Amino acid sequence: MGEVTSNVALERRCLRLVSITELEVLQERILQELVEVTRAQSGALWVANEKGLLRLRAFRGLFDRQSLPASMDGSLIARTPWENEQGLWVPLTVGEQLWGLAQLGHPLSKNFGDAMLGPVEVLSGFAGAALQAAHKLLALQRQGLRDRESGAYTLSYFTDYATKEIYKARRYSRAFSILTFSIDNLSQIRLRLGAPTARSVQQATLKVIAQSIRDSDVIARATDQEFYVLLPETEFFGALMFLRRALSLVRNEAAVRAVEWRLPLGLTGGAATFPRDGEDFDELLGRCRQRMNERRRSLQQLLNLETPSFWESVELLLGNSRSPRLPDPGGEPSRRGRVSDTLLEELQGELARELLRDPTARGLLYLGGRDVRSDLPLLMGLEAAPAGFGTNIFVLGKRADVETHPVATPVFVEADAELERHDFLLWLGDSAAYALLQRRGRTATWGFHTADPALIEGLVSKLQAQYDLQAW
Repeated sequence: MGEVTSNVALERRCLRLVSITELEVLQERILQELVEVTRAQSGALWVANEKGLLRLRAFRGLFDRQSLPASMDGSLIARTPWENEQGLWVPLTVGEQLWGLAQLGHPLSKNFGDAMLGPVEVLSGFAGAALQAAHKLLALQRQGLRDRESGAYTLSYFTDYATKEIYKARRYSRAFSILTFSIDNLSQIRLRLGAPTARSVQQATLKVIAQSIRDSDVIARATDQEFYVLLPETEFFGALMFLRRALSLVRNEAAVRAVEWRLPLGLTGGAATFPRDGEDFDELLGRCRQRMNERRRSLQQLLNLETPSFWESVELLLGNSRSPRLPDPGGEPSRRGRVSDTLLEELQGELARELLRDPTARGLLYLGGRDVRSDLPLLMGLEAAPAGFGTNIFVLGKRADVETHPVATPVFVEADAELERHDFLLWLGDSAAYALLQRRGRTATWGFHTADPALIEGLVSKLQAQYDLQAW
């Protein structure tokens, strides 16, 4: 009689799982049922995304949250349960396809025992089927919530998705980012070039951005000229890199280039990350728009630096003693004039110390000059950098006495006339940006320095194109 009762209870658990269609609710319920069946005091659940990567979606009990990996490679996971010192591991599969992985720990009976394996395998099979069905339903729901004209999701769906992402990010201490894109001159394009041209620009922009995102990302049309993108589990530097890539790809699209030579699109983007920039949707959106306005006031826009090459931009920004004053963008300061011959070395040393304060912080740093030497203060300061260093560093110049470095990549450039007389330092960090450009003269060094993020991003992109460096 007890076995029959136990089987009925197990059947009810399985039926409860397959009756849940909302993915967020289902994930929590799967973990609850597995914990109860095994009498575990702790549990964690990872669920597969579109690329087979397992992401932590639920946890409870005595596990240390910091010890639980945020993600795992699904291709390395066995398809049958196993037990080790960390607990009982239960894969959730349909056939050979892995949909999730549960870790169960601290059993009340001190060990799990072989008798539990049968019920656990039955429950895990239903859990895998339920996850598969919930993912398919979510995909169908998304298809029905797309804007017919543009292919983007509706704003109401985006807002709902963002609200759920905020809950998940708070629950599991994760970051996510929201980006905004605006075609500022769309109304002028419609007025001067016609509605069909404006529509083609809008559709081309959306198409390129949509092709750049992952299945878990969401793009929505807010107005005719403004679009939103949500990037789950993406911190700020990752959002900045996506923004740079998306803007570059849009500008290189044939339909966009066909219009740009007649009338600029005025394509502008902004990014904000939860929780560093805000803890609700309106705060994040406001920060995105603030950053878009900063980009509109940037010297990158005021001096029309989209088209010139890297060295053309350097010369324009440096100017000389007879050049007119730089426009005042009203935001981050930019200055040019005579600079100390030791300024670049001092900045390298200070920047090395800054990077070592948080070695895992992500960033991009480019240092260029006549030679790649071992006595450069930046290289000397980072010689003992710890493993897992987050900033990608590239040092450009002629080969001297450096072949390799623990955290910097030498880029040997021989017989380059511009590097013979110029130095530059470009830094894009997670929370700051800085650039110094300087021209060495017979009697003095002439420099330009700025903390304008949009201008620095533009210079980095041009430098990457100039010397065939990896862009992202």
